[in-house]
Amino acid sequence: MPFTEANSSINNKPILSEGSTVLTVGPFSCPEPTNGHGSNGMNPPSPESTRHYPEALEKWWKERVEESDVHTLENLHRNASVLSDHFTVKRNKGFPDYFKKPGHLLAYGIYFHPQSWVRTRFPLLEVIEHRGWMPDENEDIHILDIGSGPGSACLSVLQLLNARFPERKVRVTAIDQSPHALDTLRHCHADLNHLWPKSSVRIQSKNLRHRSTLFYGGRDRFDLVVLSFSLNEFTTSSTPEEVVGLIQASCRKLLKKHGLLLIIEPALKETSENLRSLADSLVADGALHNWGPYLHAGPCPLQQTNKFWSHEVRSWHPPESMQYLNRRMQRRIHELKFSYVAMSPTPAPLAPKTAEHFRLVSPMSRMKGHFLMSGVAGDGLAHTYELMFRNLDSEQKRTLRKIERGDILQVKNLEQFGDRLRIPSFGDIVQHYHVS
Repeated sequence: MPFTEANSSINNKPILSEGSTVLTVGPFSCPEPTNGHGSNGMNPPSPESTRHYPEALEKWWKERVEESDVHTLENLHRNASVLSDHFTVKRNKGFPDYFKKPGHLLAYGIYFHPQSWVRTRFPLLEVIEHRGWMPDENEDIHILDIGSGPGSACLSVLQLLNARFPERKVRVTAIDQSPHALDTLRHCHADLNHLWPKSSVRIQSKNLRHRSTLFYGGRDRFDLVVLSFSLNEFTTSSTPEEVVGLIQASCRKLLKKHGLLLIIEPALKETSENLRSLADSLVADGALHNWGPYLHAGPCPLQQTNKFWSHEVRSWHPPESMQYLNRRMQRRIHELKFSYVAMSPTPAPLAPKTAEHFRLVSPMSRMKGHFLMSGVAGDGLAHTYELMFRNLDSEQKRTLRKIERGDILQVKNLEQFGDRLRIPSFGDIVQHYHVS
């Protein structure tokens, strides 16, 4: 298991490990530092990587646009702009069915479906690969997606779990208030069966503003419950205390013993902090345990500061059709921003309670004479880490610049230097996790 002495056949990698893009899955041991020589392990990802959207899905949505008598890729930008506002600044106002208008549905498919697909994979892959989460063995894997829309999150999960556990069938129950979105999901799943060959999808149209939707009418328990950009749909008029109670009760009813609750929200400061407060309350009450993003069991230390808030920033490869549509919108699309929490009734393996193991919560920044980065460590605290430029060659500097928010690092021989922790040398850094 991660963070233990077990699984000794898988070693953590030095930051310049040769030929590796996912530097992960081993125990949190303390390998010998390297001398900083070797080839850069952060090579450009393959088209099958987490940072790419499947070409087959992009083609499927483009064909839906081509079948339209009214809409083209070029004229969908207005629809995409309307949806963007409703998904962020106007998200609590909403309207009955985003997707009743064909232009909205097509714009979502071209512009937002790829983003949600990739956003979902980043946290789920980290929880599986680095924290060691597994669905219950010897059973079908059952996913519940509440507020599924046309399936950007649940199809992403389905494809990932189908590929990871090819011997097991993956079943999806998708709930949304829009019959148009659900019908699109059903057709997409059927048409692209080669992406998820051992799977099934069941759809249910329900009003997300009815709290009973969170409890789902069936008797099934689920390996994974996903709320992707839908938490606001049924909590708009609820107090924070009511939301905590609602999630507690629904998880007791819906999740298997080792089941996982994955909530993804926009990276706005308010939504991110609300999500983090929800997670901290659930953990404090003992209802659920943290599985991500942080490596400790307690509350998020960033809630006590105004410097950062808990959210993710990831580089990715937007599909060509999305880039084409964006030429009229001029949005910054080469970075994905979101916040997330992953929780389970079962405790997660934890990092050692020290400052040595941490998850980056800021970009690596170059200041005069040194690199700076901020991380939340296994001790449950936020720290600022410093590495001096001296004795760094050009290759080492390039490698450091490729470290990104969300990477998990281990550093050795830390030295207290004022309010910072100084890393003595490049060779004292070991990279435990970097998503390919």
